[in-house]
Amino acid sequence: MDAVSEGRLAQVNPTLAQKIRQVADQMASSGVQLRIVQGLRTKAEQDALYAQGRTTPGKVVTNAKGGQSMHNYGLAVDMVPGIRGASPWQPNWNDKDPDYQKMIDLCEQQGLVAGARWVHIPDVDHFQLGGIPVTPTPAMLACLVAGGCPAVWQQFITQPPASDAPVTATAQTTNPADKTTSSS
Repeated sequence: MDAVSEGRLAQVNPTLAQKIRQVADQMASSGVQLRIVQGLRTKAEQDALYAQGRTTPGKVVTNAKGGQSMHNYGLAVDMVPGIRGASPWQPNWNDKDPDYQKMIDLCEQQGLVAGARWVHIPDVDHFQLGGIPVTPTPAMLACLVAGGCPAVWQQFITQPPASDAPVTATAQTTNPADKTTSSS
C-alpha cells in the first residue's frame, strides 16, 4: 500500500487494517494497487458530508449523520483499485471492471462487509468489519465520546454486545446506515 493508504489505515481498527493489507497484497500480486480514499472520520467531518447537497453546495454523498457511520468508529474504509498502468496512480471508479469486482470478492473472503452488496443504498467503495451492529448503539456513541475508537474496538470487536446481537452481512445489505461516495 502507498503512504496515503498506510496513513489512513493507521487510524482504523487494527483488525480491519490487517484484512485490507492482505487484500492489497493479493491485488498487488496481479498488478493492481489499491488506495484507501477514506478511513476514520470525525463527527464534524461526517456532519459536513451529511450537509453536502442538503444545506451546503454539492451533491448528496451520505445518508449518515455524525455518529451514524462506521467510519466515525474506525470500523470502515472506502477503497478503490488503481487503473492498470497509470502513472501516477489514478483511481478506477468503474465498479463493473474485473479489478474492482476482484477487490470486492477478496474483501468478502476476508470476512469484510462490502457496501457494494447493500440492496437499498449500495456503496461500492465501502468495506467494514463484519459482526458489528448495523447502526451504532448508544453504548458505541458513549464510547466514542468518552474513549474514542480504541474503546469502541475493545467493546464491540473483541467482545460483541450481549443485548445488541451482531448482525450478519445479509442483514446489513438491507439496512445500511452509511452511504458515502468518495471522489478522491
